[in-house]
Amino acid sequence: MTSLKTMDRMDFIMKNKECINCGSTKFHQVENDWKCDYCGTLYLTPKKNTVPPSNKEQSGTQKNRRRLLLGMVLAVIFFAAPLGYLKVKLTRAVKTSYEPIKPGTVSSSAENAFPGEWTQSVYESVKVATKNYDDDNESYSFTGGSSYEELEKLVGVPDTVISWEKENYGMPPRAMATWNRTKDGDYMPHSVTVTYEKKSKMITDKDHH
Repeated sequence: MTSLKTMDRMDFIMKNKECINCGSTKFHQVENDWKCDYCGTLYLTPKKNTVPPSNKEQSGTQKNRRRLLLGMVLAVIFFAAPLGYLKVKLTRAVKTSYEPIKPGTVSSSAENAFPGEWTQSVYESVKVATKNYDDDNESYSFTGGSSYEELEKLVGVPDTVISWEKENYGMPPRAMATWNRTKDGDYMPHSVTVTYEKKSKMITDKDHH
């Protein structure tokens, strides 16, 4: 005989906990159901209904997936954009072009006004860079000037150099080189001064007096 407590634990529900047909309280189990020993009435064990997710829940899950996918795409764009900008910026820096220094032929009388290895033709062939202003960054940049390194190979190391290590009023760090001695090391009344950008070595100004 199966006790009523056992039937309660099996979620078997009957009226007054007895057979509704004959009143018997004696049952035996048949597979997952229960059968009255007296009249044979079969009582089915209630089955739990599996409720499929509602359209609203499915819609919410799809929205969450879309948001996650969109977030991943935006993250890739956010991190990829600065890398692309840095790559372009570095490429531009590497491709800095200079105007070549090609001295011409000048009469020897004019050469006496220039110090050291300087000549009139060398001075005239030095191209001063074009100054450009960036409104967004409030800073200057230079393009199309001659290379100071190339110039130094032609005329030698300057006699004096004044350097500006920091930016000033939007201008990048620069240096001013001056030649004012003869080949023998004597001072002379004429001098040549060249200003160049320290990072790119591009000549931004020149003066002969």
